[in-house]
Parts: sequence; structure tokens; C-alpha cells
Amino acid sequence: MNDHALKNRAGTGASENPQSYAMYAATRKRRKDTRHRKAPNTEISELNITPMLDLMTILLVFLLMNFAQSTSNVNVANLTLPYSASKLPVEEALTMMVTRDGILVDQRLVTRFDEKGGLAVADLPDGPNGYLIRPLYDALQARADHFKRIEEFGGTQFIGRIAIIADKGIPYAIMFRVLYTAGRAEFGRFKLFVQKP
Repeated sequence: MNDHALKNRAGTGASENPQSYAMYAATRKRRKDTRHRKAPNTEISELNITPMLDLMTILLVFLLMNFAQSTSNVNVANLTLPYSASKLPVEEALTMMVTRDGILVDQRLVTRFDEKGGLAVADLPDGPNGYLIRPLYDALQARADHFKRIEEFGGTQFIGRIAIIADKGIPYAIMFRVLYTAGRAEFGRFKLFVQKP
């Protein structure tokens, strides 16, 4: 019998038949106790961690976005940045360093300067008056191809942004060749790092 049927039977004759009312009350109490006993067990046995994973993913994306937009500190023993009062925000970009010893792309040495601080003739395929630096071009082209493959698989769009960290004593002729080579390798959006006075 269900609760409704017991209640109807017990309600009509509670004063006439106390035994049926006692059975109704006992059955109702037993069912109520059974419901209360089962409820905590079902909550503990089925722990849903999906909201916690969603929260962790949101926090991770937030931290990565803030890290990409934070200022960058550049500490290289053989590098002195020029001074500037510019306050442009730092954007995510491929890093290239031009020190007094050579050129580095993503912390890897691409080419060394000679004893006089100039480029080796072997690194200039168009001769001493050429602008293209072959080892730098090859390294940047490999990075551009890598970023394009990431874009094909749903990653961020490749826009050719490069951050150039150059020593203030580097001759303009070398910097012009570096910028020309970067542009030829599809890195045409330059950001030059400076230090605050």
C-alpha cells in the first residue's frame, strides 16, 4: 500500500481503529528514515568534478593572458639596451637578440659577428653589399613555418610579430640588415626593446 492509501484508511477510522493508525504512522516513519539514510550516501559516492575543472581552465587562461601582457625583463651580460620613455604594452612575439657577439633567435645562437663586430661574408649570400643574412633568414623561416602549422591545427593566427632586443652599440648597417632579413622571412611587425631612463 502507498502512503496516500494508508493515510485515507487511517484518517477515516483513526479514532475507531487505533491499530491501523499506528501501522500507518510506523510505515511512514520507516520510509522517512530510509530516505534520510540514503541521501548522504548518494551525494558522497557521486562527486562531480566538472565544475572544478572548468574553474581551473578559466584560471589557467587568465594567468596565461596576464603573463603574455606583463613587462619583460632582459638580462644579458653582453647587452645594453637604449633608453626611451615609451610606454607601449609588451605583446607576445618571437624574441630575437642582437648582442655584440652575434644574433640569437629564441635564445639560440644563429650567427656570430667577426672580430671587428661585423657580419661574416659567408653569411651574406648577395655579397658584402647585400642585405640578406642567410643563417638568420633560415632560422626565422623555420619559426614562421612552425607558427603556420600551429595555426592550421586551430592555434593562434600567425601575424609575423617579432621582438628585437638589440644592444645600443650595434651599427645601423647591421640593424638594417637584421630588419630586412626579418621582413623577408615574414616577420614584418617589429617591436624594439628599450629600457626606461
